[in-house]
Amino acid sequence: MNKINKSSDFIKTLNGINTSDTPIWLMRQAGRYLPEYRKIRKEAGSFLNLCMNPKLSAEVTLQPLERFDLDAAIIFSDILTIPMACNRDLKFIENEGPSLKPIEKESEIFDLQLKNNSVLEPVYECLNIVKSQLNPDKSLIGFAGGPFTIAAYMIEGRGSNDFSKCVSFFNNYEKTFLKLLKKLEIFISNHLIKQIEAGAEAVQIFESHARIAAQKNKFREFCIEPNNNIIKNIKKKYPHIPIIGFPRNVDALYPDYVKNVNIDCLSVDQNINIKKLLDNLIINKGRNICFQGNLDPEILLHGGNNLINSTKNILEKFSSVNHIFNLGHGVIKETPVKNIDLLIKTIREWKK
Repeated sequence: MNKINKSSDFIKTLNGINTSDTPIWLMRQAGRYLPEYRKIRKEAGSFLNLCMNPKLSAEVTLQPLERFDLDAAIIFSDILTIPMACNRDLKFIENEGPSLKPIEKESEIFDLQLKNNSVLEPVYECLNIVKSQLNPDKSLIGFAGGPFTIAAYMIEGRGSNDFSKCVSFFNNYEKTFLKLLKKLEIFISNHLIKQIEAGAEAVQIFESHARIAAQKNKFREFCIEPNNNIIKNIKKKYPHIPIIGFPRNVDALYPDYVKNVNIDCLSVDQNINIKKLLDNLIINKGRNICFQGNLDPEILLHGGNNLINSTKNILEKFSSVNHIFNLGHGVIKETPVKNIDLLIKTIREWKK
C-alpha cells in the first residue's frame, strides 16, 4: 500500500485543510531551464531515452527539489507514453516536439491496444526510486494526459494550434472517436492506478487541449465525461488519493468541469479571471475544492517587480480558498533560475 504523507502542506491543502503557508510546485519544474537537467539530457542522448531510463528520470525528477524549496515533485515522463505503448511510433524531433504515426482510419481505432507495456514500466520504476529518496516532508505527483488531449495528438500526429485533422475526424466519425476516448479512459485509468501503487501521493490529469473540444461545443462529451470516468475508476480503488484536473484554456467552462468532474483540485491557466471564477462557483454553490495556479509563465520568464506583484495578486485573490501555487502552464526553457528563487521567496514571505 502506498503511504501518503498526510502531514505535508501539499496533501493537507488538496484535502481541504487550511495551512498557514501556500504550497508550491511548478509544471515542467524539471526541464531545460536547469543546467543540471541539460547535463543529464545530454548524457541520455534524447528526451525519450531519458524518459525510458528510470535512474536518470528519477534524478531529473528530484533536481528541482534539491535546488528550490518546492512542496512536491512531479514524476518526469510524458503524456504520450500511452500512444507509444500502443506502438504509434512516437518520436521527439529537436526544436519541433513530438511526432507519431497518425490515426487515419476508423479501423485503427477498433484495433487499438496497449501492446508494449515495457514503455510504461520505467515510469513506475522511476516513481519507486523517487519515493525512496524524496524528503519525507515533500510529496510525489503522478500524471497522465486526458483522453481528448491524447486522442488529438494520436489523430493529428503532432502538436497543432487548431488540431484540424482531429476536428475533421470527430466531425465525420464521432461514434468512432468516442470509442477512442473510451479506450483511452481505460488505458489512462490503469496507468494512473499503477503510478499510485508505485508511490504517487496525488495525480494530475492534463487535458491540455480541452479548448478545442470547448470551441466545437463538445466539452461535455469529449472532456467532462471521460475525465470523470477516469476519476471514478481511480476512486473505486484509491478513494484517499487526491486528483487534480487541468482542462486548460476553457475559460467560462471551468465551473461546468468542477460541477461535473469529481476532482479534488482544479488547476487553471493564466487567462482565467480568478474573481469571476470563484464568484461563479459560490453563487452556484459549487463544491468546496482546492484550486491550483495560475501565474503566467511569461511573467516568471521576465522576473523583477512584475513577478513579485503578480504573485502577490494571485495569492490575495485565492486567499479565501485552499490554493496551491503553480503556473498557468509549464516553465519556459529560457527562464532564469534566479526568477524561480524570487517567486518562491515571495510566496514564503506572504501570509494569508
